[in-house]
Amino acid sequence: MSPTFRSVVAPSDDTLYTSALIGVRHEPAILEIPDTAATYGVLITDVYGNIINTDISTTSGGTYAFTGPGWSGSLPPEVAQIALPVTNPLLIIRTNRFSSEGENQSALAEEFRRSLRMGPLLAYERGVLAETLILPVTFWARSFKRDAGRLIRNNPIRFLRELQRGVRDIRTPPLTGDNRELADEFDKLLATGRFDEEFARATQDAQSAIIANYLDNTDQNNWINFRNIGFWGREYLDRSSIAEFCQYCNGIDSSAYYNVFQGEDDRPLNGASGGYVLTFERDQIPQSRDFWSVTSYISETINLHRNPEDKYVVASYTPGLETNEDGSISIYATPTPPPGVSTANWLPVPDGPFSMLLRVYSPEGSVADGTYVPPAVREINQPERNEGAPRGGG
Repeated sequence: MSPTFRSVVAPSDDTLYTSALIGVRHEPAILEIPDTAATYGVLITDVYGNIINTDISTTSGGTYAFTGPGWSGSLPPEVAQIALPVTNPLLIIRTNRFSSEGENQSALAEEFRRSLRMGPLLAYERGVLAETLILPVTFWARSFKRDAGRLIRNNPIRFLRELQRGVRDIRTPPLTGDNRELADEFDKLLATGRFDEEFARATQDAQSAIIANYLDNTDQNNWINFRNIGFWGREYLDRSSIAEFCQYCNGIDSSAYYNVFQGEDDRPLNGASGGYVLTFERDQIPQSRDFWSVTSYISETINLHRNPEDKYVVASYTPGLETNEDGSISIYATPTPPPGVSTANWLPVPDGPFSMLLRVYSPEGSVADGTYVPPAVREINQPERNEGAPRGGG
C-alpha cells in the first residue's frame, strides 16, 4: 500500500487486497481457495455496500460456486454453492500481513493471494480458471471522493446525471417500491431542466448532511464509531456517510473501526500544531483475536500521507513497539520523529489537517460488545488532564 492508492478511501496497510467484480447473470462463478496458514477474511457486498453473508470458510481451503437469483442447475460434487441475492456483487479478500503474535507473514499472504483462482463454471470444468492478476498500485491512483466532491461543488447537475447512469447500470440491483417511484419522479423532473437550481442546492445540502452525519457521530473522546456497517436497513444517511469515510468496511464481527478528526480540546487535528500523543492505558488496549492498528489519513481525501519512511501505521504487531513502564502504549502522531521516542511508536502525519483510524480485527471484550471508547488524542505540548477524564474499555 502507498499514498498512490486513492480510489478507495481509508485504505489499510495491514492486509494485502484481492478483489473481483463477480458476474453471475448467466452462469455461476467459481472461486478456488487453497489451504493456507495465512489469516484472511472474505467480504462480499452489493453495489450499495450491503454485506452479503456467506458460508465461506476462512480456516480451510475450498471450492465455491457463486450463483445468481433464481439459478437452477447442477454443480460438481466438490463445489459448495453460495447463493447470491444479486447478480453483480463485489468480492474482497483481505489477507493479514502479520499474525496475531506479531510474526511478519507478508510473504505467506502474497503466496496465498497469488494462488487464488476464479472464473465461470465452464472455465472450471475445463481446468482453466484465471490466476490472480497483481496490478500496480498506480491502477488505483484516481481519487473518486475528491472528484465527486468537486463535481458536487462546481457542477451538481452533472453529478446527478452520473448518479442516474449508475442507478440504471445493468450491474446495479433494480430499485423497488417507494425507492423506484421516487427515482422515476426524480428522472422526470430532472429531464425538464426547470428545477436545476433547486436540484443543485439540494445536492450540495445533501452532501453537507452526509458529512455532518458522520463527523457528528462522536463519543466523549471525539472518536466516531458506527456499528451498523453493511447492515443499514433503511438508514440511508448512515450508508452514505460511511461510504464517504470508510468504503468497503467489514461488519462488526470482523472488524471494529474508530475514526477521529478532533483532539481532546475539540479542535481539528493538524500536524502544524507540532503533533499529538495517543496513549492506551493498560486496561484500555483494544482486545482482539488478531491485532489492532492506527493509521493516519489526509483529511480531504482520506488517503495515506506520503512520508520519507513509507510508514503509514502503528499496530500491535509493529516490530519494536515499546510499552511504557505502567503497561500503557503511547503512539506519537507527528510530522517528524519526536526526540526520545522509539521509531516504532511514531505515526507520521502531514503538516496540516489529518485524521486517524483505529482498526480492531476480530474484536473481543468491550470492543465486541460496543462499550469500548478509545482514549482522547492529546496535543504533545498540552499537559495531561486527570480530573475525571473519561476512560474507554467499558
